[in-house]
Amino acid sequence: MSMTFPEPNYGPVPTMESGFVPPEDFPFADQSPEDAAEVPESEEVTELSLEERLLFSQLLTVGQRTKTIDVMGHTVVIQSLRVSDELRIGLYCKAHEGSEMKHRAFQLGVCAAGIKTVDGKPLYQAFSMNETDDEVFDKTVAALSAYYPVVLTRIYREIMALDQEFVELATKLGKLSG
Repeated sequence: MSMTFPEPNYGPVPTMESGFVPPEDFPFADQSPEDAAEVPESEEVTELSLEERLLFSQLLTVGQRTKTIDVMGHTVVIQSLRVSDELRIGLYCKAHEGSEMKHRAFQLGVCAAGIKTVDGKPLYQAFSMNETDDEVFDKTVAALSAYYPVVLTRIYREIMALDQEFVELATKLGKLSG
C-alpha cells in the first residue's frame, strides 16, 4: 500500500527585498542565503522510512499520535495520552488503591482516555459544551465497563505502544539518549 502525502504550502519564500530579515543576534544572520544553505560534510544524516517520517511529523506538528487498530473485527481509533489524561487516570485509580483490581482500573482509565472511536462512533458524545473533560471521561469509563477484559487488554497495550514507538524513533534520530 503506497501512501503519498502532499507537501504543505507555506507560501512564497521570503526574500531580503520583502523586508523580512532575521534579527541580528540570530545565528547565521550575517550570511547570505546561499552560504546558510551549505551543510557541513561531516554531519551524519539518519534516513527515515515513509512510515517513520509520518509518525515523527505527526507528533511534532500535532503533538498527538493516532492509530487505527482492528480488535475482534471492530475498527478502533486510538490516540496517545496527554498529561491531563494521565492525571485524570491517576485520580480515577485512586478510588481503587489497595484493591486487587487496581491494575484493571488503570487499564480501563487508559482505554477511556485513549479511545477516540469504535467503528466510527465515539464511546460517549458530550451533549453540551458545558460538559468538562472529567465528565466525559467518567461517562466513557462507564461505557467501557461493559467491555470484556480481553478486549480492554488488547486496546490498552496498543495505546501504551504509541508512546514507545515514538521514543524508539526519537532515539534512532539521536533526539533522546538511550
